[in-house]
Amino acid sequence: MQKITFFFFIFAFQLGFSQQNIKFEDSDFNTILAKAKSEKKLIFLDAYAAWCGPCKLMERNVFTDANVADYYNKNFINAHFDMEKGEGPALAAKYGIRSYPTLMFLNAEGEVVGKELGYLKTEDFLALGKKNNNPQLVNTNLKEEFLKGKLDQSTLLSFITLSAGKDPIIAKQASEKYFSNKKDKVFTPEEVNVLLNFTQSVDDANYKVFSGNKAAIEELLTEKNYTQFDNYLKLMKLVTSATDEKTNTIDDAKVLKEGEGLLPKEDLIKSLSIYKLNYYISHDNFPAYEKTALEYYKNPDDFNSSELLAAAGVFADHVSNPKSLQIAARWAEKVVMSSENFDSTSILAALYDKLGKKDEAKMFAGMAANFAKEENRDASKMNTILNKK
Repeated sequence: MQKITFFFFIFAFQLGFSQQNIKFEDSDFNTILAKAKSEKKLIFLDAYAAWCGPCKLMERNVFTDANVADYYNKNFINAHFDMEKGEGPALAAKYGIRSYPTLMFLNAEGEVVGKELGYLKTEDFLALGKKNNNPQLVNTNLKEEFLKGKLDQSTLLSFITLSAGKDPIIAKQASEKYFSNKKDKVFTPEEVNVLLNFTQSVDDANYKVFSGNKAAIEELLTEKNYTQFDNYLKLMKLVTSATDEKTNTIDDAKVLKEGEGLLPKEDLIKSLSIYKLNYYISHDNFPAYEKTALEYYKNPDDFNSSELLAAAGVFADHVSNPKSLQIAARWAEKVVMSSENFDSTSILAALYDKLGKKDEAKMFAGMAANFAKEENRDASKMNTILNKK
């Protein structure tokens, strides 16, 4: 009886204040995109899950605030989707949504132009809407506008952040454009973060900005961290000079000898190893990748799940040595123990399959196939394993 009374109270509460709620569209995602285009507004998308406590608190305490509702209803097409029902799983996969609530702003092309994670207080949520209410982005393909040189500095900075994961090359180009246009000598934390992420060697155009604004950057980064990053960039220059593009190999001895003093020895070896892993995989030198990864990940407890799983995935696709595959399987097993999902179970299934462990391979392939349905992923490789006799 108490439970019924509680839900009646919530229902009555919502009815009583319905006139000042954010008005969410009751239609499919494509219709919402079309409406945004016709009304020349951005979309606010509340990506939630039914079990998510902070999501419920935002819906009850924040979305019902009169100032919030008034601003969002006037300036955005508002949508909210349960990421585990209906169109939700497909949207979660498309936009890489893994935590709730995820608060997103999209243009009429379906591009992300703003994003925030987690519960926000009323005033912070209202400020987020005002920050992301940029009519210039409504019917715009941001990449095309960038290539045409039409993005202003504020939009350009957002574009860099949003492109970093899906198109790092274009994001780097955008960062160089942004800093070449920057006139003042004052740096924000966001600008410093972008500068560090897209300065990869002393030969980069952004390095001139980094070295030419040392005092301003040190105010946010500290002198010690500035020096460490500067030495890392010099190390990358050294590593490049030690790389043989004909054989796609790296002279470790040269780097360790000439890089002495740039970083502590342990950090030097770690940085070199990370570079080698990235270089070998990008140049399809998988034997060298295998050797480097086995050495680098020899103490798997020192690494997080995403790193171990990424390496295990490369082994599953490109390594044939049984001993190496067995080690990679242990990496994947460690990940599965802490996080069962399509990625972890499918990689472990593939490794077991290559090792000839049919029963184990089929067990995890079955789990992966089930996750594929939930996560809207391609399960064809897993079905191949399941259908083996």
